Amino acid sequence: MAEKEHRQTEMPEIDLFCILRDLLHDWWMILTAGIMAVMVAYLFIHLAYVPEYTSTATLIVSAKSGTSGAATDISTTTNMANTFSRVLDSKILKKKVQQELGMKTLPGEIRVSVVPNTNLLNLSVTAGQPDEAFRVLRGVIDNYNQVTDYIMKNAVLNELEPPTVPTSPSNRLNERRTLVNAFIFGAAGMGILLGILSYQRDDIKNEKEIPQKLDTKLFATVYHEQKYKTLDSWLKRAKSSILITSATSSFLFVETFKKIRTKLMYLMGEKKSKVLLVTSVAENEGKSTVAVNIALALAQKRERVVLIDGDLRRPSLYKLLSKKVPLSGELASFLEGNRSADKLMQCDQSSGLHMILGTRSCPNSTELVAGKQMRGLIDAVRKVSDYVVIDSPPMALMADAEILSEYADVSLLIVRQNMSQAGQINDAIDALEKGHSELLGCIFNNVKTRIFSGTKNWNYGYGYGYGYGKYNKYGRYQSGTEHSYADGKSAHRQND
Repeated sequence: MAEKEHRQTEMPEIDLFCILRDLLHDWWMILTAGIMAVMVAYLFIHLAYVPEYTSTATLIVSAKSGTSGAATDISTTTNMANTFSRVLDSKILKKKVQQELGMKTLPGEIRVSVVPNTNLLNLSVTAGQPDEAFRVLRGVIDNYNQVTDYIMKNAVLNELEPPTVPTSPSNRLNERRTLVNAFIFGAAGMGILLGILSYQRDDIKNEKEIPQKLDTKLFATVYHEQKYKTLDSWLKRAKSSILITSATSSFLFVETFKKIRTKLMYLMGEKKSKVLLVTSVAENEGKSTVAVNIALALAQKRERVVLIDGDLRRPSLYKLLSKKVPLSGELASFLEGNRSADKLMQCDQSSGLHMILGTRSCPNSTELVAGKQMRGLIDAVRKVSDYVVIDSPPMALMADAEILSEYADVSLLIVRQNMSQAGQINDAIDALEKGHSELLGCIFNNVKTRIFSGTKNWNYGYGYGYGYGKYNKYGRYQSGTEHSYADGKSAHRQND
């Protein structure tokens, strides 16, 4: 299916909160980069670092007899320094020193400089060993007059500070400071890289980007609901479904679904629609929890609502609602023709919600969804209910949701903040709009407006990266995702 071009033509605005949340989420990558930089710096210090030793001497330039005065000495010093540098560059003096020391080449670098506004010369030799630096410098001082007497006849050099053997490297590294700086630069470099990736990632970061990037409208926004309400529950990692019927759910969360209910009832009543399909692009976008809470909100209005778990690959609603499904009530068994429809529907007495659930994972889910049994079931449920809410599988790589959209009257697409790519979402929008059901818009889910507001998933655009497309590896969902459960009474996190 051809991907629609995004409506956005300009560069997206920088969302600092999203970038900072991304950096906090991947703090371990930043820490790892800093540690690796420290390791590289440590190896450099102990393997690649070569110490150098510098021996220095200070010489004073004096005018020979016949000339005097500080001004003359200073002028002579400047001229002599320039001349001395040329002598060294011509290798005349170096050869003398080599012969004196019995060396084929000088093991050090000779430098000469003038102390500003004085008649002093600084002479230094840098070599790999302290004794070599001293010997070369001593040889230069002892042999310079054999060369310079022919060039500088009006000046004489005297030692003011004689050379000594250096006791420590002149290029000594502060190991601790070097390692600290390496960590800072490594961590900062990774942080900048992750920040750039976060900015350039073409997902949906905030509500403003929905009309810019997506080919549908924003139906509603569901903000992040904290999973652990107390310190004790956080320490025990107590898993619990986030439902509007729960006493621990926040006022904002409950009111959000009441507003969604009001909007749905108006639009579906206006269109005389009964069957609502709830789907998403990828796994872990929170569609199952949204579907359950929409059904519960509708049931609170004394409407006859039937919730159907249309995800035959990975059924999860029975876990969300903590319901046991008898063999006679298995949806998959009914669709396979092995059970009758008499005991297929069960009712939750506390909420008044009717449910058609399943627990089995069916590899041939597409064939079952496309069969006559499913179409007949939805038609029959439509006749005896006010609303039918179908929780479908994600649309990534599977045709189940597209088939179910043919049975539905209207549909909602769940878009989780910072997850699926805009191009992938637009492909799903295209597929839903070409089907029988009318796409009412998208619900922007798990929206975080603060930096410290929970975890997030990464997707850099190189595939979905969330595992739902790998249907050959069905099994228990990983902890912390949308479908994470404990043994016995299961749990579900709405926004994960």
